[in-house]
Amino acid sequence: MEKITKIQLGFYFDQTRCMSCNACTVACKDWNQVAPGPVAWRKQFAYEVSEDLIAPFSMSCNHCEDPACLTACSLNAISKSDDGIVTVDRNKCEGLEACIMACPFAKPKIAEEKQEPNALTGWKVQHPMQKCDMCQDRLKDEGKPTCVLSCVGRALDFGKIEDLQAKYPDAVRLNPTDFPYMYENNQTDTKPALLVRKKSIKTKIHKSPTYRI
Repeated sequence: MEKITKIQLGFYFDQTRCMSCNACTVACKDWNQVAPGPVAWRKQFAYEVSEDLIAPFSMSCNHCEDPACLTACSLNAISKSDDGIVTVDRNKCEGLEACIMACPFAKPKIAEEKQEPNALTGWKVQHPMQKCDMCQDRLKDEGKPTCVLSCVGRALDFGKIEDLQAKYPDAVRLNPTDFPYMYENNQTDTKPALLVRKKSIKTKIHKSPTYRI
């Protein structure tokens, strides 16, 4: 029997190239048919780190190497594949929200009635959890996630995490010391599969309005 070699796919984000245009968030919603509303699988933010520095950030689920959401789910609705992608089986989810509370970044999402008015056949609840799946349907054809392809500033990239580390040696893995503003619930080290080229004061940008899609 052929041995299966596990890999970890991940994202790269360059704060110095992001223009806060939200092309990534719009493309994500469009491709994954997420209706207009507060729930989005990828969101773009801008944080005022200091008087001299506005830091943009585009983030989806980080498909952590040690996902807290998976451990927290008592229904086995969340799984991690051999390529490192963390997915949810919405037919198993009962909306307990333990995954949301466990995730340091609060990236699992549950929609509201207006955004998701019609439950699908097989769902146990009206609004089961949803999240980024790295555009698995695109990866089957050796493509890239739609957020990466839509980024006009080339601030996003995607691939095996070790390949990204070699390609972008000045990037660091998402961590609470460098990016405390991205941690919403806790600072548990889940080994997020996200590398970031950090914006410094030397590469600051002017503050501009932030639009959330």
